Amino acid sequence: MSVRHVLLVTLAALGCAVASPAATAKTRALLVGVSEYPGFAAEKQLKAPANDVRRMQGALKSRGIAEADLVVLADGVEGTAGSPTRAAILDGMERLAREAEKGDLVIFYASGHGTRQPSRTSLKVDGLDQVFLPRDASPPGEEGPRNRFGNVIAGPDFGERLDAIRTRGADVWFILDSCFSGSASRAIGEGVHDKKIELEDIGLAASTAMAPEKASVLTDMAPALPPGSGRLTAFYASQPNETAREVALPPGAPMDKRVWGSIFTTALTDVLKRAPSLTYRQLIVETGRVLRADAAFQARQTPSFEGDGMDGAVPGTAVAAAGTTWRVSAGVLHAGQIEGVEAGAVVALYDSAAPAAEKPTGYAMVEDVEATRARLAAVKPGCLPTTTRCPTVATSPILKQAAYARLARPAPPAAFSISHPRPWPGAGAPDAAAEARLGKGLEAALAGPLKDRARFDDAAPTLVAWMTADGFRFMPDGLDPLAVEAGPPAVIPPDANPDTAAAAIARAVLRARQLSRLQALASATSTNGGLDVSVDVQRFGLDPATRQCAFKGTATAVGEDALVKLCDKVQISVENRSTRPFLAAIFFLDDGWNMIARRPTCPIGLTVSDRMEPGRRLVFEVPYHPRAIIAGRAPTTTNGVFVMGVPFVEGETDLPALCALTGFNDASGQASRGDETGGLDDLIEGSTRGGRLPLESASLSLVFWPISQPVKP
Repeated sequence: MSVRHVLLVTLAALGCAVASPAATAKTRALLVGVSEYPGFAAEKQLKAPANDVRRMQGALKSRGIAEADLVVLADGVEGTAGSPTRAAILDGMERLAREAEKGDLVIFYASGHGTRQPSRTSLKVDGLDQVFLPRDASPPGEEGPRNRFGNVIAGPDFGERLDAIRTRGADVWFILDSCFSGSASRAIGEGVHDKKIELEDIGLAASTAMAPEKASVLTDMAPALPPGSGRLTAFYASQPNETAREVALPPGAPMDKRVWGSIFTTALTDVLKRAPSLTYRQLIVETGRVLRADAAFQARQTPSFEGDGMDGAVPGTAVAAAGTTWRVSAGVLHAGQIEGVEAGAVVALYDSAAPAAEKPTGYAMVEDVEATRARLAAVKPGCLPTTTRCPTVATSPILKQAAYARLARPAPPAAFSISHPRPWPGAGAPDAAAEARLGKGLEAALAGPLKDRARFDDAAPTLVAWMTADGFRFMPDGLDPLAVEAGPPAVIPPDANPDTAAAAIARAVLRARQLSRLQALASATSTNGGLDVSVDVQRFGLDPATRQCAFKGTATAVGEDALVKLCDKVQISVENRSTRPFLAAIFFLDDGWNMIARRPTCPIGLTVSDRMEPGRRLVFEVPYHPRAIIAGRAPTTTNGVFVMGVPFVEGETDLPALCALTGFNDASGQASRGDETGGLDDLIEGSTRGGRLPLESASLSLVFWPISQPVKP
């Protein structure tokens, strides 16, 4: 999703990632604070933004950013370059775009009022744009539209300027602390304000036409930026229907002794100052934890994020956190089977969000693995489990205090079994030389990248290794290859070296292994309720005039278990039939079992923009035109869809990074690989990030449908 689309969906508080900068890379920042609003009533003036800007100045300076590179546009802040009007803010962003060079980092921060108003685009499902109010913003006038504010900065305004910066090869850290609530302020007491102005606050009403639709079509919004553009990560201070707060601290002191600050910025700058080594993902997770943990904040808001650089290093990080870390709380590891965690693995424990810069405080053994969490048992102190087998202990203060963990030793050998190679029956079988070459490749894979992950078993294999003229097709045991061709292929050219062949085989086998796990999880959670998935086949046929599929015509009904044919369209519907919101992840499965993310956008992962309210329905379609069905070795094949519903928890920031499921994909066509930050070894070890998803409340569905395909001659 491009940043323009990101900002059209929601604006709240944004941040960006940094790539590996060149030696001459420069960091530039524009800090905006709007406290005074001459066009609005006295009770709508703010007290925190000036202090917010000062806090950001201090935090960025503490991370090595020079004061000369921090430009300020803020009410009441010493050294300001001017008033934070709409023109000044946008001019400042355009100046940054002109000055930015490849490898630079551009920081934009703004604190002030946020609001929402009817959208100017039909792309908005809820009919609303979330906007930021600069100093010269004004209420809707008598002559202009009655339901739109004047001089606001909306998503497209920011997006165009951020795109201009990124196309120069610079990364962006964009942070906007403002409020977009759909309800009136609660009676929250002295010293607490919500930073919002709604149409209702100034005597206007929102149109009934702004009600959210019950169904919308999922469309892919790929970034339109050219290759070599910089990365962006977006931090959100609150959801589109939440307020963002400013508070006077400390709460027990007299009002004249308190200092005002926005709670998101206060928590964010606190983490920036005390944690020297952070990725952006760790920063937003820690910020959310601080917000929830400090009662003084009276937090009712849920920070979130967008962007393609969440795992880059925060500016000023001396040593970037290497590898992947998982969150730990009360002896529970917030990663599980979906992230590749297995019982028997050993993790190193850390007390802070910067494990790369510290020695582990101890070790723990993984036990009782569920979908996305596992119970930990502390390893006996003094025993080093990476070199020897160590006993566990019943209780441990080290485990109770641990906040993060990293994989230290994979689990012992798994019981995923593969048959010895078998030649494909009939057309498509390999010759004798190819059989010998493929057999050696499979043996090399099991002795190398698949070591301790798979083993040979001809009596009851999980997968049958069928050899073809192109390589392997790994199919579930029991399928007749003369009737159906399904399962991950491993294409191995005759001139492939042994390492390349072993890597391709390993990726295919691990993809099959992952899907078998997901299928077991879906069966285990089938009674949990939540997201309902239905698949319907619509038959259109060929247009006799154009000889093209008549997808614009009228479809005919097809039976529930019908074989999908050329010019059919499969419609997948996902509906939230529960009474609570879910975060929805949807993956299309091609005939090679590649998991193609339709939602979330990868490599970003789940964000609050993927939230589905009760009663909401999402629909996407798969048209089978001539280019979508290619000849195979059997008359049928399969496609499918995997849907996961993550219960939305207010205040939860560390969302499951389900893009890790695409890590074993073949890099062909739509099946691009994602979340492969280290390489095949890291993926095999399960070194992928993930937040908490309790199996008992998750909703998982895996559905396949058969497809008729022509047979190769």
